[in-house]
Amino acid sequence: MNATLRFDDPAAVIIETCGGKGANLSILTQQGFHVPPGFVVTAAVYQEFVDQAGELLKHLDELPFGDSSALREAGEKLQAELLKLPLPTSVHEEIREQLRGFPDGTAFSVRSSSTMEDLAGAAFAGQHETYLNVTGFQNVIDRVRDCFVSLWADRAIAYRRQQKFDHEKAVMAVVVQQMVFSESAGVGFSINPINGQLGEMVINSNFGLGESVVSGDGEVDQWIIDKSTRAVVSASIGRKSHKVMSAADGTSEVHLSSSDSAKSSLGDGQLDELAKLLVDVETSYGFPQDIEWAFADGQLWLLQSRPVTTIPPMWTRDESAERFPNVLTPLTWDFVESGFHRSLVHSFELLGFPPFSGKWFAKFDHYIYGNQNAVELYARRAPFSIRSLEELREIIPVLRERYAWVQDLPVAWMRDLDHYLVSLGRYQAERLEAMTPLQVWRHVLEVNEHGAQYFLPNIAISVAHGVIYRIFHGMLRLVMEPTEAASMFDHLMAWCETKTGQINKELFELARLVDQSDALKGHLFGSTSREVIDATVLSEFPEFDVRFTCFLRDHGHREVDFDAYVATWGEAPWIVLDNIRLILKAPMEMTPSEKQRELKVCAQRAEVELFSKLPKDLHFFFHELLRLARVYTSLDDLEHYQTTRLTPALRRGLRRLGEMLVSKGVLAEPMDVFFAHQAQIEQVLTSNMPDDWKVFAQQVSEQKAAYLIDRARTPEWILGQAASNPKSDANADVLTGMAGSPGVAEGPVFIVLTSEDFSKFPKGAILVARTTNPTWTPLFYSAIAVITESGGPLSHGAVTAREMGIPAVMSVRESLASLKNGQLVRVDGGAGRVERIGDD
Repeated sequence: MNATLRFDDPAAVIIETCGGKGANLSILTQQGFHVPPGFVVTAAVYQEFVDQAGELLKHLDELPFGDSSALREAGEKLQAELLKLPLPTSVHEEIREQLRGFPDGTAFSVRSSSTMEDLAGAAFAGQHETYLNVTGFQNVIDRVRDCFVSLWADRAIAYRRQQKFDHEKAVMAVVVQQMVFSESAGVGFSINPINGQLGEMVINSNFGLGESVVSGDGEVDQWIIDKSTRAVVSASIGRKSHKVMSAADGTSEVHLSSSDSAKSSLGDGQLDELAKLLVDVETSYGFPQDIEWAFADGQLWLLQSRPVTTIPPMWTRDESAERFPNVLTPLTWDFVESGFHRSLVHSFELLGFPPFSGKWFAKFDHYIYGNQNAVELYARRAPFSIRSLEELREIIPVLRERYAWVQDLPVAWMRDLDHYLVSLGRYQAERLEAMTPLQVWRHVLEVNEHGAQYFLPNIAISVAHGVIYRIFHGMLRLVMEPTEAASMFDHLMAWCETKTGQINKELFELARLVDQSDALKGHLFGSTSREVIDATVLSEFPEFDVRFTCFLRDHGHREVDFDAYVATWGEAPWIVLDNIRLILKAPMEMTPSEKQRELKVCAQRAEVELFSKLPKDLHFFFHELLRLARVYTSLDDLEHYQTTRLTPALRRGLRRLGEMLVSKGVLAEPMDVFFAHQAQIEQVLTSNMPDDWKVFAQQVSEQKAAYLIDRARTPEWILGQAASNPKSDANADVLTGMAGSPGVAEGPVFIVLTSEDFSKFPKGAILVARTTNPTWTPLFYSAIAVITESGGPLSHGAVTAREMGIPAVMSVRESLASLKNGQLVRVDGGAGRVERIGDD
């Protein structure tokens, strides 16, 4: 392996070889950005260097991490011993040869480039050494060794420990780059890292070298720029006390006069150049960037770029309301949060996204909010941009290699599904009656961990599903007008084989059985579904009873609400009877099978039309893209269906634990265990002390009371911002959202909050809900349109509405608060518009 690599060497883009800084500079150079030339002393040289240290780095776990003074002393001793080691002679000649490529007397910056550095989640800012204005071969050699040794400064050791990085895996490369003697320099962010605004860019600047800006040592100039218009939103010209300039073998501070200190370090034209550079670099990486830059002799130089490591969260219900429409009990969220964020890390690594170390979802007063900034950065960013079919032809080989995992993931997921299902069966068969409370709790934790392991790739499925849809829609616009592309996309995706579709067909068949028996139909419409179940009426109708029992056996794990505290179909079978009643109340013009055939014909005709417009050499690519869009639509539905199989196993264990705690006089009801936090249960079961049980009982009681209060209120859509009153708006008669399913319908509103409202839903009404899930599908047979507060074109409500051919508008904020039952509205699904047309 080469000891050194120039920035333009294809091998230099590998972080494991050149570290974060070196790899980034190489990528930027090879993408055509104006980067000062240089080379990287590779990580292999560092490894050869420390191999000389023998046992010196073998006992890192024994360092005094809890004592900062002792750690500083230990780090200094470690560095002193390492400085006694020579740089391997093998690298000397290669560095000398690299320096020959520059004019005599060229000054260099010599910068550390850890393989853990400049990752999105750990910037290591200032933790390792940088040396400026280094001249001469021997000085470069010495500074390279100093950079190697800086890996073991106490601040770098402490930072790695804080970030939970393995010290033994810490490796250092070194960047040797031609100095830029700048008149002004600084940093720039392609998003606003202060307030989290993704549409703003921030530039900090000072005269001289950029070290005065990076160090934070004194006032600097700051501009906030609108990313879309490049207009200056705000400017703050600091009273700059000094600037950093090059000096012999380093730098020096130069005092600024009062008149110079008040001057702007950048002109309007330079700001325009910087704004364009920030946008270009972000576009190139496909992710927000933090750059270092310099102006020298009228030229703008890009000195460094790294992913933005932190950004303030913006908590909204935009992303969470569809998945978590209602309040969640503490224990459900404790279980879900850990598994979800583990899946997020795993899935982002699979997707090739920069690491994400923050929270995607968080619970506030029992409602779940999504970090909208994270959603915009990760889930909604385009993986690449193609403007023509010619560009597509050129990039297809790259796409095939980069996204091979998209082809592999469905196969791997199906392979692993068997283990998940078989193990769940084993957990369900375990005899909980013979266990102690602590043993039952350990059983529950084991079931939950099994579910978390199964769920690891599932977010990747969801994200890939959305990305494929956006890519496919964009590709269609390359061969037809946007409106035609939208219609073509809807027709191509009109039919996909899903588990939800299969269940709906089975429900329809059960409804047909009921329709054949006047007596059974009389019971269903003469009593509530709960009364029919409780009175065991179904046993009088053996054919239906057998089919109904089989249906619950196969699909009884289907959830009514995301919260595991809420019973599934298997424990609340009357909900299934409510669905059957809805189907009977709204006779369909076509059976599900007939509707399925119609949609398949529609999709097939759209395929013929599409391929007639495409060049033949692109037929296979579009065929595969269409296939993957359908595969992931089916897979996204199936993984959700299989994920909910976890709920009965968890509820079984927690019910048994709750029963035991009721018998101890700790809980009022078995399922009150859901109002405890995981850590509280763990602590009280482990200690098993009378006083702890009293505290636990009080905690559960208080937490349940808080849950019930929060369940009765409408949550803020944006955390910290009180909901606005739609009627106070001048345009209160018009509500807007996202187009979900095309078409226009007029009719009365009917709000559905829970499954208890299913049986009341009137045929011909407009369904209004926070969100819908597959168990709500029979409502669509009676509805003439759908309005939801959350979701988008890929949500269950939108997909089902398109299958049923009824209009739908998604993400209509505060629709539950602003609309009332019986109110007449017009729903324009294609325009994403809801209009009141009658009095309340």
